[in-house]
Amino acid sequence: MSNAKSFLFPFKYSHRVAYVVEFSHLKIRLFAQRELLRTHVISTSDADDSEPDEAFPPFELASPYTYSDLWDDDELCCKIQTIQHSDIMYIFNANHPIMLLKRYANDDWRLEELELRNGPFLSMNTSEIMIQVTEKTGLTQLIASDDVFTQTDVGRLVRLRVLDDDTKPWSAGVNVSALEIRSSDNKYYMAVGTGQTGSIKPVHSEGTRSDGSVSWQYVHDGIGIVKITEFTDAQHVSAQVISRLPDALEDGTVCWELGMIHQGTSYPISGAFFRNRFAFLINSETGPNVCLSCSGDYNNFADMDCGEATAETAITVPVLSTEFNEGKWIYARDALFVGTGAAEFYIDAITSSQAMASDNIRISQISTVGSKAIMPVSIGAHVLFVDRYGLSLRDLMYNYYNDGYDQTDISILGKHLFQSRIVAMAYQEVPDKVLWCLVGDGTLAAITFSSEQEVAAFSRHDVSGIIESLAVIPNLEDNRDELWLEVQRVVNNSYFRTVEWMDNGMPLTMPVSQVGFDSLEIQKQQEAHFMRQNAVYLDAAVIFDKTDDTDITELGGLEHLEGKEVMLFGDGVVLPEQVVYNGKISLQTSVAHLVVGLKICSQFIPQNIYIPNEFGSGIGQKQRINHVLLTLYLSGGGQIGENESSLTDILYRPVDAPMNYAQELFTGNKEILFNGSTTQKEQAANFLIQTTAPLPLNILALVPYLDVNE
Repeated sequence: MSNAKSFLFPFKYSHRVAYVVEFSHLKIRLFAQRELLRTHVISTSDADDSEPDEAFPPFELASPYTYSDLWDDDELCCKIQTIQHSDIMYIFNANHPIMLLKRYANDDWRLEELELRNGPFLSMNTSEIMIQVTEKTGLTQLIASDDVFTQTDVGRLVRLRVLDDDTKPWSAGVNVSALEIRSSDNKYYMAVGTGQTGSIKPVHSEGTRSDGSVSWQYVHDGIGIVKITEFTDAQHVSAQVISRLPDALEDGTVCWELGMIHQGTSYPISGAFFRNRFAFLINSETGPNVCLSCSGDYNNFADMDCGEATAETAITVPVLSTEFNEGKWIYARDALFVGTGAAEFYIDAITSSQAMASDNIRISQISTVGSKAIMPVSIGAHVLFVDRYGLSLRDLMYNYYNDGYDQTDISILGKHLFQSRIVAMAYQEVPDKVLWCLVGDGTLAAITFSSEQEVAAFSRHDVSGIIESLAVIPNLEDNRDELWLEVQRVVNNSYFRTVEWMDNGMPLTMPVSQVGFDSLEIQKQQEAHFMRQNAVYLDAAVIFDKTDDTDITELGGLEHLEGKEVMLFGDGVVLPEQVVYNGKISLQTSVAHLVVGLKICSQFIPQNIYIPNEFGSGIGQKQRINHVLLTLYLSGGGQIGENESSLTDILYRPVDAPMNYAQELFTGNKEILFNGSTTQKEQAANFLIQTTAPLPLNILALVPYLDVNE
């Protein structure tokens, strides 16, 4: 297997159904309900219907994205960004046009290019170069008076307009001939018949209407748009007319604009939906630009309606900075945030009581931190983004005092976790408000972030392989958000990749059969028993559930753990460890529910503890912990000590309890004797809590009792 990474993205179809989309080299796969989505085929066999068909093949969709399109080795991040609207995923990549991944059915997905209409365009030509056209409709030729076009302009839009032509304006009470052209309010109309004009000025922008006497057919607004179809040389191209070209363009015009999007430059790299408009960020020849569609018309980027900008027409906002600037992302909340390599900005209406339009929009700079090309995440009113180096997390928050936005560094206490740089992140709201950050060494850094509780707690999570990508999707069945990971391991000297999800460890809810007991004590016992039976605290684990009364003596599906010593946790009991051989293990006892996986070592080390006294802060004095009180909830297993070489087991089983059954999970206070060291001249008190058991260890409170040597 090659060492080319794959990348995971969430696709939330409804509140009950969610998918994980996997992008790999020229291929897209999908996962649903913890399984690889497969193509449902109808068997053509003449055999009896009772004979099973062959396994359905995985559903795969051909894509244009190569590995070099997916991963940036210099910036260490994925080069694809996605957003979702309804059942359509918008895919952004600098090397390809905007693509749409559409869901028509569970096994009917289609990848299509998004067609942008009527723009956006670069600024108008300021040179003396003139462009002529040969036809007003259908296919036409563009002829430039000097070099304008390149081979990469095929597919590019060109907008041409007429200024100060000699067309007579419409006026009332004058005689006109059939097919005569007159102008009115920057629009051009053709007389359908002969006669004297009436008193109703034509202002319509489609079809034919009467001025009270003569009928006038709308022709154009003095502007025509074409799409280049074939390159001949720098002065000659063929084009398809998109909107009818004015007659005067046959004589040429210097008023022309080239489309912003074409093969010779970067395609849009990020997108958002903001104020009923589709917006994207593109690094064009003139620098970063944010382009917003017409209101309610998401692929229409016409910035004028009959030659005038209105509250509904499209808007282009240049992102200007005092230093070299390259767009990285846009993100919509109450304002449209823009991240570049040099600074952060926000776009909003100048006057909130009026519709956002080209004359009622502003872009303001927030900071000069600079961003990495990783889509931000929002947690409540907070928008978190990664700085340009990937070494810190910044929080964008509205400041009422200056009526703008500020950024703060929320990762000051956890920067040691990001030394290999953040490469991706995903937010898990339920159950614990955790922002998962994937860092360059293939490990996870988790930030439990709750602004209402003033909590920003950091932790590190190692797995048995290298994590390459992550995504979070809702899981209604388990009543939580689910973290999915793409993990690379080396098995038999070859790369072996698996797509996995992180279990919560303990169920968040109880089935109906486990609740509603008359006695609260029995209810508590049933809860502890159910939580132990269904605990999942093993790495790269595979769960087996027995479906009938047949005893199973051998289990497969463990190829990703080949040659590894695995733990077995069956029906709430820790079974003897085994080594995986040929992807299988043997079972010595019959169990209904079995979890097989690698041992996880979880550790907690608090900051150094100093007890102040009348002599000072306590720093520099010998301090020793003599015992620790732990407040636990549904816990089993674990050790505590000063370091890994002096650990003491946390004992749960009463001395008079029988040994022929599994001890249920413990809830309550547990006091543990602790003989800390006093041999060093100066030493703060500290301790280590560790567990390698496949059981929960939920610590609600830690109360150390210390002795201080004066």
